[in-house]
Amino acid sequence: MLSVLIASLFTLGSDYRASYQQYLLAKNQYQQYQTETTRLTAIDKVKQVLKSRNNWQLEYFKTLRLTLASDTSIANYPQTTLYLTLEDEIIALEKFTSDFNSISSLSQAQNLSESWEDHYSRTQSLVSQTGNQIIKARLANFQNQLALYIDTASPSSTLDLAIQKLKLVSSSEPVIARQLLLDAAKLLAL
Repeated sequence: MLSVLIASLFTLGSDYRASYQQYLLAKNQYQQYQTETTRLTAIDKVKQVLKSRNNWQLEYFKTLRLTLASDTSIANYPQTTLYLTLEDEIIALEKFTSDFNSISSLSQAQNLSESWEDHYSRTQSLVSQTGNQIIKARLANFQNQLALYIDTASPSSTLDLAIQKLKLVSSSEPVIARQLLLDAAKLLAL
């Protein structure tokens, strides 16, 4: 399921780039000719590019939500809060879709685009927090896998060093925790 969503993200990214190129062409033609036909074409193309960009972001949040749910099992409060906040963002992006469908002027398109961009900039911390929760869950899973191996291994100084690294993991930042787990895994592979 996740691989289908990721493929969908790539397709939507391509759709966005294509619609953006069509928008640039329509915008240039409108600026050059200033006719009613070129104005209507520009409005249509700006609607398409705004919807493509929004659909790409919407699919990205759905992918984040699915990954958060599958990797963390939504087992604790921060994960549940993030999941619900992702739900709110998906609803907000779906509202933008309906707003983009009703665009009737270039100034209205500009205002909606600016509103979307402002909203987008406020969502970046949510994306980071969600990514961190996913990484923490994956690291905890890896730590549990290593712990099972350690429990069955013969005592040695290498094993003791690996255990020390594992004890440090829970109090470390995700990047440091990842490195500690990798170090422990390398020690166990010796």
